[in-house]
Amino acid sequence: METQHVIMGRAEARDLYRKYKEHKHYSTPVDREVMRAYQLLAQGRPVIKALESIRVAGLNDQGWPELAIAPATAKQVECSLRDNGALAFDARESRSFRTVNEQHLIAERCYFSFPAGSFPRGERRGWWSARAIVPIVPVEHRPARGLANYHVLWEAEWTKIPPRDPLLLRHIGKADLWVVLAMWELSEVERAALATRV
Repeated sequence: METQHVIMGRAEARDLYRKYKEHKHYSTPVDREVMRAYQLLAQGRPVIKALESIRVAGLNDQGWPELAIAPATAKQVECSLRDNGALAFDARESRSFRTVNEQHLIAERCYFSFPAGSFPRGERRGWWSARAIVPIVPVEHRPARGLANYHVLWEAEWTKIPPRDPLLLRHIGKADLWVVLAMWELSEVERAALATRV
């Protein structure tokens, strides 16, 4: 899977991290996101732009996105594609929420949209949707707690076929910056177990 990596030397990232850390008393939330990204890069951790990777990968031969993203706890994701090139991924299992804050938090983790013109305009008119199975995170790559705070990026199969090679990501703030925590290939047993989710 081709992803858009943030390329920076460890020494340069360490120097920039230290500069941000010196002035952390005056920092804003954006500054803290930048500082965290520099810290991870200085540690040699891969940082990618997941949403940009989806856009650059484009659409497959059937007109669906090559890559998809969803929370690591989701079972499936729905992709809505419009004829103007807009696209949205929605992994919300329920659309009814008790509070506005709950609605905002779940939407922030489960709903990703791309504006008009992000993808080539289709020959079809209106909008259409498809679903893909979200890969499971094997136990050896699963965080000890808080799996809902993590996301999976994978080459989506917009049919009932289970996926193959996902990445486990953790979002850095609100920007399109994601640290890659694990990458694996699903075994035939895991793919067979996923097939029962459909």
